[in-house]
Amino acid sequence: MNFAVVLPRAWRSPLVRGLSLLCLALGAATPAWATEPAVRAGDELAQLEYDARAHPVEVVRKLEGLLTQEVAPSPRRLEILRLLTGLHISLAQPDAAESLLQQVQDLARQGPAPLRRDAEVASNCLQGDLARLQGSLTRADEPLEEAMRLLDDSTAVPIHMSCLVIHASVEENLGRFDEAARLTQRALRLVDRGQPWRRSELLSSLAYTYLRAGQRERARHLNSEAKVLAQATEDWVSLSEAATVESILLTDEGQETKALQALSQSIQYARQAGDQFSVAMGLANLSDHYLRQGDYRQAFAQAQQALPLARQLRSSEIEQLADFNTGLALIAMRRKDEGLPLVREVLDQQRRADEVVAQAEALADLAHYLEKAGYLPEALQVYREHRAMSEQAFQRSQQKALVELQESFDAERRKHERSLLTDDNQLKEEALRQTELRFKLWALVMAGVGMAVLLLALLHRRMKATQKALHSVNERLKVQSEQDPLTGLANRRHFQRLMAQCEDAGGTLYLLDLDHFKRINDNFGHAGGDAVLIEVARRLQAVLREEDVVVRWGGEEFMILVPGEGGEPAELLAQRLLTALASLPVVVGPDRVAVTASIGFGSFPLQPQQLDVPWSMAIDLVDAAMYIAKTQGRNRAVGIRRMASSDLDAVARQMQDLEAAWRRDEAQLVEIHGPDVVGQTA
Repeated sequence: MNFAVVLPRAWRSPLVRGLSLLCLALGAATPAWATEPAVRAGDELAQLEYDARAHPVEVVRKLEGLLTQEVAPSPRRLEILRLLTGLHISLAQPDAAESLLQQVQDLARQGPAPLRRDAEVASNCLQGDLARLQGSLTRADEPLEEAMRLLDDSTAVPIHMSCLVIHASVEENLGRFDEAARLTQRALRLVDRGQPWRRSELLSSLAYTYLRAGQRERARHLNSEAKVLAQATEDWVSLSEAATVESILLTDEGQETKALQALSQSIQYARQAGDQFSVAMGLANLSDHYLRQGDYRQAFAQAQQALPLARQLRSSEIEQLADFNTGLALIAMRRKDEGLPLVREVLDQQRRADEVVAQAEALADLAHYLEKAGYLPEALQVYREHRAMSEQAFQRSQQKALVELQESFDAERRKHERSLLTDDNQLKEEALRQTELRFKLWALVMAGVGMAVLLLALLHRRMKATQKALHSVNERLKVQSEQDPLTGLANRRHFQRLMAQCEDAGGTLYLLDLDHFKRINDNFGHAGGDAVLIEVARRLQAVLREEDVVVRWGGEEFMILVPGEGGEPAELLAQRLLTALASLPVVVGPDRVAVTASIGFGSFPLQPQQLDVPWSMAIDLVDAAMYIAKTQGRNRAVGIRRMASSDLDAVARQMQDLEAAWRRDEAQLVEIHGPDVVGQTA
């Protein structure tokens, strides 16, 4: 179940929380019994910054008290505001953060001259981090780029460092790992030698960046250095983060037992630091781990330990994750009547919060564990719910991509308009100077008029170029709205436009669903899953003709339409599609991943009655055939040869349980097996 705070499932929360605070240079509290002082004596704000990791709420109260005492504009007031705003962002309290950010912006506009530049830098960095919290990395990048432009050697070191790390976090989440690593290394060069806790956390952050970029050895070396540094000062929070990164490294290498030990050690360190949030999330993550390993009793026990802590901390995210894992564990132990209501309650909470993507992923998990426990009718129903929710999530993803592209264009247009305004002001100044000199030298007046005409001509050319660029962008937006950005295939919207051109289905329709794709994501990460989807799209295109339509239907599903009756027989093409996917493994880094699919297909109009059916019913028919392929063992195709139906109502009745109709000889199906699997199974 992918909550906003979970990393793949079992890992994201502790690390992301730590990195989010780190991005604001809000360090953690090494406990009072550490062998060396974490900050210099007398540096009150540095000590509060240090204490904020394990006890953020208490530090917020102390900083609010200091803010009431520091009324006059000063570097100290700016630093208090920066720390407070950052803490509210890390605690996911955007309203409080925006109120404080307004005060930082007031200092940037009206504060003393020496303070304004630092306040402007801090304001841009905090705007970027707030946009990241609100889910728009594209909007986050613009103010951060402006902050980077303003940074120089005179910028206060805490502000300088926090901007570098916030920007690194955004770049990493945009997939620009080289730039994220470069920014984190710049922050490391700014770390005071008397602050080992900062250096340890930055090293763990850099290790995680290198891991996501596929550089495991470099990541392992950096995280070991962070761990040694944290051990030297008995910094339990930094040790907890280093252990979390270590567990991710071990999981990535397939060493599940050692990964479990590292995660357990991370929880122990968090307990020693008094960081109850990380303890609760760690227990919930342990529950996830045991679910994936098939140890359902342990998964249930860990989730039950996490629940009281989550309620004490009033963390709805952790409580939902623990409730969800409890329900899945009970279902897996064949206690569906106890577990299913818990899972449904979490799904209802997500629905009320309009968390469409999280709902789709949670439904996929629920269907998986229902099927695994043998509750096949319930699993089929949930798979259908998952399909509907996935379609909704897919559409929202497309809409968000279009909105962000439009926002990017609008930002570029505003920049261009500012440039035009500057040119226009220069033109007016020139005209004024010409007016003042007109009585002294008529020749100079004529030259000025000529210059003005030339400038107007240039402006006209630039306006025409802008209009041409706008038209080009609009055309590109139209194309991108019907194209899947990952695979380059047509998307569902394109297929729906084709369907709108003809009421009834015609040709042969294939619905292809990759087998065990969730396991591929779990074992090889989302980057590995994306590589598999791209390669599958390439193989499908290699098998099909130019006039055939191949569509990424959503998630791991693909739809193929072979128009007319001029192509090869439908069953032969289904065999070729199965062979193209399974005969060669997909290379993902050092691994060779076996890929198979379940396919449902049928030719329309339906035989033997030559019955015309609408597109929606045709899609439901091949979907039902595809589900039979799943239940028969996967890596196969099931095709509809004919149906003993004289009207659409009869087809609809038989479609409700196509397998039963097949057994009653009301429908004639064909089953085609795929080749032997080559490569490492997910």
